[in-house]
Amino acid sequence: MKLRTLLSACLLLSALSAPAAADTSLEFLYSRYYNNDFNGDNERYFLTIKTFQPWSYGTFFMYYDITGPFTPANAETVENERGGFFGGTSVTVSAKRIAEKIAGTQWDWGPLVDLSLRYEVEHVAKFGALNYYGLQYDFKVPYFDFVSATSVIRDDRAYEGVALQLGGAWQSSFSLGPADFVFAGFFAWGVTAEGKFKGAIPIEGNNFFLAQPQLLWDFGKTAQIAARKLYLGIEYQVATNRYLQEGICEHVPQAMLKWNI
Repeated sequence: MKLRTLLSACLLLSALSAPAAADTSLEFLYSRYYNNDFNGDNERYFLTIKTFQPWSYGTFFMYYDITGPFTPANAETVENERGGFFGGTSVTVSAKRIAEKIAGTQWDWGPLVDLSLRYEVEHVAKFGALNYYGLQYDFKVPYFDFVSATSVIRDDRAYEGVALQLGGAWQSSFSLGPADFVFAGFFAWGVTAEGKFKGAIPIEGNNFFLAQPQLLWDFGKTAQIAARKLYLGIEYQVATNRYLQEGICEHVPQAMLKWNI
C-alpha cells in the first residue's frame, strides 16, 4: 500500500549514522508526542538494535527498530505496538579502494574520502521488503567524525516505476569542560515518487522528507562507569508527507538512552 514505502524509508539512513569503526549498540527511545495513527497512539517507546562492521573494501550494517518491545501479546493496543518492527541490511563496496588496489597506488580526492556502491534491503513487519541501489559518498570535514551522503533508487515492487532518494548523515564529537557529547543525525529526502500502486487501490507514491538530529551526553564517562559506552540525550524527528500521505507531518522530541556494547 501507499504507506509501505515511507515506513521503510524512514530508517534508510539509520545505517549511515553508524560510526566508521566497528560498533554494536542498543538504543531506547521514548516520547509522548507521536501522531495518533495506525502505528500507535501519542505515547510510544522503541528499542533499536544496530551493528556496523567495516571490511577491507566496504561496510556491513544491520538495524532493527522494535515498537513496544516489552508490550504483552494480549495488551489492548494496535498490533504495531506489540513488537512491530522494521529494519534492514545494507552492504557497501568501495569502488575507490578496489581501483586503488588494482592500480597499486592511493588517490587523493580532496574532501571526498571514498566512493562506494551501495545496496540495502529493508523489511517492514506488515508490508514486506523493498530494495535500494545506488552510491555512497564519504567526506572529510573538519570537526566531524564522519559525513556521508547517498543517492539511491528506491525500488518498491508494489508500485510501478522507481523513485530517486537522497540522504546524508553526520557525527561530531566534542567536549564542554569535563563532559563529552556527540551531535549526530541523518536526513532522507524522497525527491521523486513512484508510479501507481499495482493493485485495485487508486493511489500513487509521493515525495517526502525526514530528519533525525540527536544530541547525546556521555554520562558513562561522567559517572566513571566507562567512556563512550553509555549515552543520554534527545533525538528530534522532523517528517513531512509522513507515510507518503500529502500534508501529514510529525515533529517529535524523543528521550534517548544508548548503550555501545
